Amino acid sequence: MATTFGGADLHCHSTFSDGLESPTALIGRAMEARLSVLALSDHDALHGLPEFERAAKGTGLITVTATELSTLADGEDVHVLALFVDPEEPELQAKLEEIRVQRDRRGEQMVEKLAAIGMWLDLGAIRKVVGDGAFGRPHIARAMVDKGFVRSLNEAFDNYLTKGKPGYVGKPKWLMEDAIAAVKKAGGLAVVAHPIWYRDPEKIVAQGVAAGLDGIEVIHADQDPTKESEFGRMASRHGLLRSAGSDYHGPPEGRKRVGACRLDEGSWNRMVEHAVARRAESGRPPLDLTPR
Repeated sequence: MATTFGGADLHCHSTFSDGLESPTALIGRAMEARLSVLALSDHDALHGLPEFERAAKGTGLITVTATELSTLADGEDVHVLALFVDPEEPELQAKLEEIRVQRDRRGEQMVEKLAAIGMWLDLGAIRKVVGDGAFGRPHIARAMVDKGFVRSLNEAFDNYLTKGKPGYVGKPKWLMEDAIAAVKKAGGLAVVAHPIWYRDPEKIVAQGVAAGLDGIEVIHADQDPTKESEFGRMASRHGLLRSAGSDYHGPPEGRKRVGACRLDEGSWNRMVEHAVARRAESGRPPLDLTPR
């Protein structure tokens, strides 16, 4: 008996980066949402994938190995989703470990800058929360809320943690072209995330296409339906794959619930076809996209 396709959410975050819920909890959310496919795409991290795979066993869910890479393009912080990557590819592993160390140092520097203006945070406690994941500004912001220095995450970011504010420290990034090359070498597909975030999405996408970009996230929680059509047309113009993702981080960002943004079956099948071919081209192990 054929099973109805419940859609694919190819963008969500766990406690292994700046999400508030474990990979196991995300699998539960996907089941509640009746998804068919879920990708774990933590920021510059693959550490959560073993738990993600264990939790999915017996659910019938298709899991996608992924990470969201912080890159630099046209002077902007551009995020590239690395979908279907082989997490065992040595060069990608080494680069992400380098970035993890840089992120930890950045977190330390942010804590130091905030202490200089009287906002003392417990760096050791924050590092325990981060664990083996990727240290990011949301970890600092949540600690600021817990200490009562600010009332909300938005206040922490707007007044202290964005560029030009007293607690800001720039994030380590690699060039978008280098990131795309690394994704392809790891047998994955490179997709520009949430194009609505960028000053000139067309320019960013064109630069990505020149470097071998595979797709665009045309459906995202921050993009209204008219933008979906706009970015869908952009994907068609450049011959790119369509992707979709909720960008779920957990409460209080509940508007980005798991499954809120879904890729349709036809677009998913096209993505799978390209992903299988990429794995073969790269010489990495074949994809396993059987329901868990």
